[in-house]
Amino acid sequence: MRALSTSDVPLESLRELSLDLSPDLELEVDERQVFLRAAEPPSWVTFLANGDWWLKAFAAYSALYVAEIVKEAAKGTWKNRGKALTAVRAATTGIKKLAAGIAKLRQRLSPRTRIAMGLPIPDDYFATSLDLLGSDPDDLAFQIALFVHHLPGLTTLIESEGLQQGRVLGAMRLKLQQDASLEVSWMDKDSFTQHRKVLPLEDPA
Repeated sequence: MRALSTSDVPLESLRELSLDLSPDLELEVDERQVFLRAAEPPSWVTFLANGDWWLKAFAAYSALYVAEIVKEAAKGTWKNRGKALTAVRAATTGIKKLAAGIAKLRQRLSPRTRIAMGLPIPDDYFATSLDLLGSDPDDLAFQIALFVHHLPGLTTLIESEGLQQGRVLGAMRLKLQQDASLEVSWMDKDSFTQHRKVLPLEDPA
């Protein structure tokens, strides 16, 4: 996993996160920061890895987490997430550690700095990314688990639409919906058509 960032983000804070995650998770801090000129330039940190890495690191934890979410959804109470969080808090060691590290990092950054995770598709700087919202470790763990859960469906979509082959203008955006589905949106480079697909939450069982 690599951390890319804009030039306003202190590299020392990212290095400290890398140490916090070690040795369970390897984080490489890319020191070639992006310098943007504007009255109020964008500020962001993006954690990037290929799909295989995300799945190898977190798929088992994510499946436990999502199974509890699905169970609560059947009762009509999943939005509260309280029982699901309680049930998996002890089990989701890897996700919990990353979430806690990101929550700690958030406290060191400007409130306007976006933190995201994703795939380097079509490239590092126009990545397929999900913004991680909030600073509560449990909420961040929820988002990380769902991102990993949706990865197989996202990978299938990217391949079926040929989105790795230069067909996307700018970045592909990911957004979690209220029902825990994942919205994927992008613009076609040739037709300038905006596309939107929604990947439903699937029962991991």
